[in-house]
Amino acid sequence: MASSQVLNTAPADRRVVLTNEKVTGPVAAEMLRLSTLVDTSVHRQSLEILDNATGGGILVSELLKLVSQHSIQPKRIIAGDLDDKMLQAAAQQKTDCIAAGETGWQNVEIAKVDHQSLPYLRESFTHLFSNMGIFFCADDHKALTEAYRVLKHSGQAGFSSWKSIAWWPEVAQPALKAYLPDTPELPSPSGMFPVRVWSDPEAIPGKLDAAGFVDVKVSEYTFTPVAEAEEFAEATGVLVNIVAKRFWAEEVYKKYAGEVEPALLRYLKEHYEDGRWTGRKAS
Repeated sequence: MASSQVLNTAPADRRVVLTNEKVTGPVAAEMLRLSTLVDTSVHRQSLEILDNATGGGILVSELLKLVSQHSIQPKRIIAGDLDDKMLQAAAQQKTDCIAAGETGWQNVEIAKVDHQSLPYLRESFTHLFSNMGIFFCADDHKALTEAYRVLKHSGQAGFSSWKSIAWWPEVAQPALKAYLPDTPELPSPSGMFPVRVWSDPEAIPGKLDAAGFVDVKVSEYTFTPVAEAEEFAEATGVLVNIVAKRFWAEEVYKKYAGEVEPALLRYLKEHYEDGRWTGRKAS
């Protein structure tokens, strides 16, 4: 039987962003579901929302789906990020979605935003979300106090982070061991994040309490991402090489960096049906 496959012809950087957002999208959707966005006690036509660390705009995409289902028209939506490449990706996402008839994107503002120094007045937003961004902050307390500052009275903030990086021991480490046996074993990339406490559900409430937040709730969410083997290998290969560049000797990195993605792809195809990783990601 013949099979067909949709090929992603976007530039490599954008392909990686799109694949990463297949992985972070379910977390964004769950965080929004747990929020007060569709609470009937909230004046839903006056919602002012900041997506902080928007990346390619996946949380905004999930947000627009949610508000559309409930006939809500937010007053203001800002998709903010500090990284210029991410801002370009979000802007392209906006352009593509508007061209596809997704009119909600017309009201989305793309802005350069620093977690630790938000360019907004006190009490500017009813809701602030940061999907997989807070643990990258060098000073997460400053980022949290800034989030608290720009929220309106009775506003709500949502932050997501990875509890574990399950594909690392299940795919990356065995792939390198099997197909690149001469390379030194790499530690988990979770140790490279500036703030590691965000993987500990018991420690997170204290962080938020210290910044002034009340009624803090921590929820754990697990899921299996849906991505083709080629997409998954390309996206995860980027992170593996980031770690390798730090921990391998320069000559080892130069010799093997280009072989990391093929090794990951080979492992996926040899160990998983259709090459799709079936592990569970925990956030």
